[in-house]
Amino acid sequence: MHNFKFVDNRFTFYMISGILILISFAFLFTKGLNYGIDFKGGNILHLTFLKATNETEIRNVFQAIDKKNKLYFSVDQVIIQNVNNKVKDTEYIIQYPTNIKDSLEANKIQELIMVELNNALPYDKNTLEVSSIGPTVGEEMKRDGVIAAILSCLGILLYLAYRFDLQSSCGVLIAVIHDLIIVLGFISIMGDKIEFDTTILAAILTLLGYSVNDSIVIFDRIRENTRISKNGTPHTTIVDNSINQSLSRTMNTTITTLLALIALALYGGNSIFGFSVALTFGCLVGTYSSNCIAALCVIDIFKIKGAKGDNTSALVPTSAN
Repeated sequence: MHNFKFVDNRFTFYMISGILILISFAFLFTKGLNYGIDFKGGNILHLTFLKATNETEIRNVFQAIDKKNKLYFSVDQVIIQNVNNKVKDTEYIIQYPTNIKDSLEANKIQELIMVELNNALPYDKNTLEVSSIGPTVGEEMKRDGVIAAILSCLGILLYLAYRFDLQSSCGVLIAVIHDLIIVLGFISIMGDKIEFDTTILAAILTLLGYSVNDSIVIFDRIRENTRISKNGTPHTTIVDNSINQSLSRTMNTTITTLLALIALALYGGNSIFGFSVALTFGCLVGTYSSNCIAALCVIDIFKIKGAKGDNTSALVPTSAN
């Protein structure tokens, strides 16, 4: 068993987390999130070219259109994703902003784009799929995303309050909010490479569950050690022992998860790059918060200092479900 003094070093962990949270807030308030079309609205073309092509050739078509007709959006705002086998390079999803002020112009530009694309890079018209998301729908999706995150946190709080106690559930909830802020800050920093769309939202909600799972294992170990420890055992010792006993399992789970996520990031293609990178970073943050924040912050918030057998010592009750 490891013998790292987590409790003695908890203020160092608090400082590290505080710095990361401040950096995250700084980027979120100054740079914000690079919302994808799912949230800000836009047009989507899903088509299959008759011959292999690449992102540069497709983007060159947009640049040529812009020179002749002056697009209402920047060519840099066009997102091109290869969703087919990389050997073939024929199937692509092309996303670009919509014109919320002039729908007629937006329709003309969309028709022009499809014509010019077909002239320069012929595509199978039977495979063409055209869709658009209005700004109103995008705002609704933003609101739904926030509601989903709030409901997830509330559900976590209620379940853990039942499964353990309110003190423990508060510790896990703090760790979850900690992870959420830092991961959002990371996505803001990576804004040029990662768009905040529905796949990133799914990654964040997945991370909340991953972080909670690790924290539950540690709190369950604390509860078990509280039951079997001798009276007079300092509660800080029980917490340290419990985290150290869970550390090998946590690290093994994290490493195997990271191997899969890194493989997805490297070889999964552009369509899931943001999803896999957000999950990879969030997995590291979640592992850190589960071991270095969740149980430790409860000690200070609820002033738990006593030994087993004292009224101040029970982090989780021995009669918990």
